[in-house]
Amino acid sequence: MSVDRLKPALETGVPGCIWIVRFDASGQAEPGTAEDIKRIGSGGEGYVWIHLDHINRRMDDILNDVPSMTQEARDALGGEVDHQFVERVEGVVSGAIVDHQIGIDGAKPDSDFLRFACGPDFVITARRAALYSAQMTRRALSDGAKAETPAHLLELLVSRLCDCTTTMCRAIAATLDQIEENVVIEGRGRDQRAGLGKARRQAVRLSRQINGLHSTLERMEEESDEQEDEEFATIAAGLAQRAESLTRDVGNLQDRARMLQDEINAILTLETNDRLYMLTLVTAVLLPATFVTGYFGMNTKNLVFADSDNGTFYATVLCLAAAFGALALLMRSGLASPSGKSESPRKKPKGRPGSPRA
Repeated sequence: MSVDRLKPALETGVPGCIWIVRFDASGQAEPGTAEDIKRIGSGGEGYVWIHLDHINRRMDDILNDVPSMTQEARDALGGEVDHQFVERVEGVVSGAIVDHQIGIDGAKPDSDFLRFACGPDFVITARRAALYSAQMTRRALSDGAKAETPAHLLELLVSRLCDCTTTMCRAIAATLDQIEENVVIEGRGRDQRAGLGKARRQAVRLSRQINGLHSTLERMEEESDEQEDEEFATIAAGLAQRAESLTRDVGNLQDRARMLQDEINAILTLETNDRLYMLTLVTAVLLPATFVTGYFGMNTKNLVFADSDNGTFYATVLCLAAAFGALALLMRSGLASPSGKSESPRKKPKGRPGSPRA
């Protein structure tokens, strides 16, 4: 296990700040301090990445210390967010994207917004819970990855988010492969509904997230082109292409899940039809016997076998005969076969004398 070079960056001593990472001119990351926040806007080399805790409202004091922070960026970092968006005002790109939460075992299905603001010499991010992209980006920087500019750091963040989505897509695909094998090869449908339902819910959730990310990156590319920011435009274009590819992958997963759902429904329909068929046969066989027992239970005078010592035996024989007779009629008519139709061999037509043979 590699040593975390940026672990001292977590000891900021600033309320509401999770870590401060300082970058030199070459893009090498080093642990930062509270003094680096005060140097923002001074025109020195490099830039600073500040990661904030959105729940701690003392983060507003940190935002007030950044001179080039726009009101739109303040709202994106500290305000309430209910959708993914991006905007560019006075050279500061700000917005929010949906990211997956991270735990001890890795990424979790739960998601939250990663708020960000990217200026000429700073990148500020904020979150409510620990998020995958921020944690994995910090680990990559600790392992030696470089981010020469704030735009490249934002690219690293979104790339880690796409990596997490790709991993989740592969997990869903593996689940669908197993369900498909159980349904198509083994014919098991009833016990696969719970697993398929969970996979479909995960695919739907990923589809909403990645579609929103794709639209957000496309808007970032358009706004960068309008501002003639080639660096941001190039990065946004590459990320948008990757998000578009993920959109297709998630769409394919949804199509597979729908097809498997249709296959399972077809299997369950066949099972239901088979059970209804058996119930119909049992009812048809027992109906004549029920009629016989009802007839001898009328308690009227001069009833057949009423004065006979073997009346019960004769009535039982009639019930059995009626049941077997009904079964014989069903088999003769073909209703007792699974297909419901009798398949009698065709008779060859008799050719007339002198007629040519085919």
